[in-house]
Amino acid sequence: TPAEALDPEQCRQLLSRAHADDRHAGFDPENIQILNWNLQKGQRRGWQSDLELLAARSHLVMMQEASLDPSMTAHGGPARFAAFAPGYRSRDLLTGVLTLSQFKPLGHCRLTAYEPWLGTPKATSISEYALSGTDDTLVVVNIHAVNFTFGVSDYRRQLHQIREALKDHHGPIIMTGDFNSWRLRRQRLLKQLVTDLNLKTPEYKLDNR
Repeated sequence: TPAEALDPEQCRQLLSRAHADDRHAGFDPENIQILNWNLQKGQRRGWQSDLELLAARSHLVMMQEASLDPSMTAHGGPARFAAFAPGYRSRDLLTGVLTLSQFKPLGHCRLTAYEPWLGTPKATSISEYALSGTDDTLVVVNIHAVNFTFGVSDYRRQLHQIREALKDHHGPIIMTGDFNSWRLRRQRLLKQLVTDLNLKTPEYKLDNR
């Protein structure tokens, strides 16, 4: 379902109200397999079979430039609940960021930024989920960051939205997406957000970035 469009303060309040009715119906906090992929609107040949293979063991699947078309949502493996934040709309297709999850979200909202040159929207989806055996909840951030800018003010503003929305959350956070962090100044802003939210960056045994 499409996420509710809110400003950071409204999103923060929504997240603070979420709670799990059943402490057993949630993600295992010791074992959460995730997949993140910018699907590029499904324009590359063979993406369906690759997605089905990669998502087969994934409890959370985060996609950017995705849609709610069944061709994308049907290949999520165990992740079958969809939280969608719309972004770019063409004549024939609405795409955005899509989070598929093994468990139904307790709540979800979306934040929107805009490309300063093109005026096209870039979406951030924030979903909250129960964790088994605890009252803590898991927040999952799926972002498609602004890209075509001279400076970093628009990029900084988009990351600040996330910081404000999550500042009262005391449980675990997974933040992923297409960060478009291709410039050193952008990387520094992203690293500062990681520090502010007390997150850790994963290390890859094989790093082809």
